[in-house]
Amino acid sequence: MSSPVMKNERLPAPRQPGRVVNVAQAIALVLVAVVVPLSAGLDRWELGPFLTIAAFTVVSDLTAVRAGGNMIVSGSFLGIVLAAVTLGGGPAAILGAVTISLGWLRSREEGLYFRNNFVNYACFPLVTGLAFHLWISAAGVGRRSIAFYVFVFAAFVLALILNFSGVAGFGCYLERSSFVRKARDFLAPVLSAELFSALLTVAAVYVAYNLGTMGLIMFGGVLVVFQYLVGELLTSKRRSDALQRIATTDQLTGLANREHFRQVVEERIVAARAAGGRFAVMLMDLDRFKEINDTLGHLYGDVLLRELGPRLAAAIGDGGLVARLGGDEFSVLLAQDTDDPAVLDVVLTRLLKCVSLPFSVDELSLEVGASVGVARFPVDGEDSHALLRCADIAMYSAKEAQTDYKIYTAEQNQHSVRRLSVLSDIRHALVSDEIVVHFQPIIDLDDLRVRGAEGLVRWQHPEHGLIPPGAFVQTIEQTGLIGPLTRYVLERSIAECAMWRRDGREMSVAVNLSVRNLLDRDLPKEIERLLDLYSVPASALQLEITESMIMSDPDRALATVGRLSDLGARLSVDDFGTGYSSLANLRKMPIDELKIDRSFVSPMLRDESDLIIVRSTINLGHDLGLRIIAEGVEDSATLDQLAELGCDLAQGYHVSRPMPADAFNTWLTQSVEHGSPAVPGAGGLPVGAAILGSAIELGAMTVALPDR
Repeated sequence: MSSPVMKNERLPAPRQPGRVVNVAQAIALVLVAVVVPLSAGLDRWELGPFLTIAAFTVVSDLTAVRAGGNMIVSGSFLGIVLAAVTLGGGPAAILGAVTISLGWLRSREEGLYFRNNFVNYACFPLVTGLAFHLWISAAGVGRRSIAFYVFVFAAFVLALILNFSGVAGFGCYLERSSFVRKARDFLAPVLSAELFSALLTVAAVYVAYNLGTMGLIMFGGVLVVFQYLVGELLTSKRRSDALQRIATTDQLTGLANREHFRQVVEERIVAARAAGGRFAVMLMDLDRFKEINDTLGHLYGDVLLRELGPRLAAAIGDGGLVARLGGDEFSVLLAQDTDDPAVLDVVLTRLLKCVSLPFSVDELSLEVGASVGVARFPVDGEDSHALLRCADIAMYSAKEAQTDYKIYTAEQNQHSVRRLSVLSDIRHALVSDEIVVHFQPIIDLDDLRVRGAEGLVRWQHPEHGLIPPGAFVQTIEQTGLIGPLTRYVLERSIAECAMWRRDGREMSVAVNLSVRNLLDRDLPKEIERLLDLYSVPASALQLEITESMIMSDPDRALATVGRLSDLGARLSVDDFGTGYSSLANLRKMPIDELKIDRSFVSPMLRDESDLIIVRSTINLGHDLGLRIIAEGVEDSATLDQLAELGCDLAQGYHVSRPMPADAFNTWLTQSVEHGSPAVPGAGGLPVGAAILGSAIELGAMTVALPDR
């Protein structure tokens, strides 16, 4: 009891019908107007049955229920075919034209659609009625014959074909689309309903001939009630399907959500266990996505996520499943049953490549990366929760190892436990003074005097002793704890600098920042507050930013470091030479200093290429009006060579290892007492201080809060 007529469209047509179409429609209407009176002798022009069928048809059309997609629950088509069979083509054509005209009052479709629907509804009933009359006349069957009702069924099918051809053909002409594709997409979902409507038409014809007008009235009333009930049932089902989609679909991306993914994994586990199969679950977390949200706003992040969904689905192919678990975290289930690392590597490479391609949002080109963890059934887990947990551990392991992906191992699980322990303990450490700052002096190569120091974070753990930054900073940097940690280091460093300056030493202090620090909008205000609190001039604070942080997004970095520069703080590019630089962008940055990375400084006396890099960097920096500092100076020969090359400042173990604040202040005092220079061999470095530095350092890294 559904109608395939697409007469409720209100959207503008892709193109307007040409003169040929308009002429063809006009000719069709003229032919109808001519054929109806000429065939009047073949029809039953009885007012009672006509009004009964017309009332049922019009009411049914006006109360039609859209059941989703192209299906409309309505008895109007059934009524028109009933009129064509019982009354003839002429009355049916009039009824079709009246029905479509009254239906326009509800649908208000565009004029060109209404004209086509009007012509179609006038033509197909007329042709159906004439064809039915010719069939039963040629076969010589009467209404008491079974063959008669077979012809009624055939008449319904003919009317359906004519109606669909008129409507779909016109739509394909306007849209320049395939008629065959439209027939497949439209008729397949409603075919069973149409066949049921054909059987109802046969029943209605039987009632009309055997019970007369009263029978038609009763049958029409039953059909209207039935139409209403079916409509309500289908509407309820549509709502239920919509709720089911909401419950299993991520609304932003249209991908599966966490619960749907979990259910599919559980089903896959049952099938794999029965067949002895193996498969892999992947968990993907985007890198640098938080920067986009924090800097450009969540709207840009949402657009990126919506574009990423189809990319991931296309990358894994048919049969696979991609789900968004929340935020910037996605899970992937491959179609093939395999845990072969070689096969997984091919798929992962394809996934990571599609993520790395730029996203265009409001004429901005945005780029993100991804880290992926892989867990395998049944090796790593035998239920969905275990597999997702192991994949999550592997993903964090990939982040910490700075690699694209990791396949889960038991060792990673132990590391994950340590990671959780670190995060738990660091919260306690921040409020119990277990976090300490050591200072490494920076000297002027012209006179070997101490010009400042770099504040380097350490963790004085009550059980494990002094922990270097490499053991905990990278883990903390992936969480919100990096903000409090940086603020703590800043305050300790600024407080020490204030004390040096009160003692008459015009020294500065350097502190490293991380990528996440640059995205903290409150950081400049916090730095300004600390400088005011300890009465330290902004020029005495050196903020070190790694080269990769600046060059990853020059425009955003320029805006961020500009705010810090406006405070009066000096800015330095740390580890210069280890990233991918654009000199044009570097020239635009409000920076004061370049720090040459130790990987070039330490071997430069043995490797000519490193010496060339150091010399070129010094010349480049001076040409740009910047001071140059070399880190990793471990012997006097390197110090002398740097001075000869014109380097401005230096730091390294040859000058001093990093020391606690008290030891550093003692070192400064003894340096003055032993002579102005602060370098061994020039009367500067106290032996005790050197031993102290060696004892507390334990070979630890000296770069705090790195963006690595």
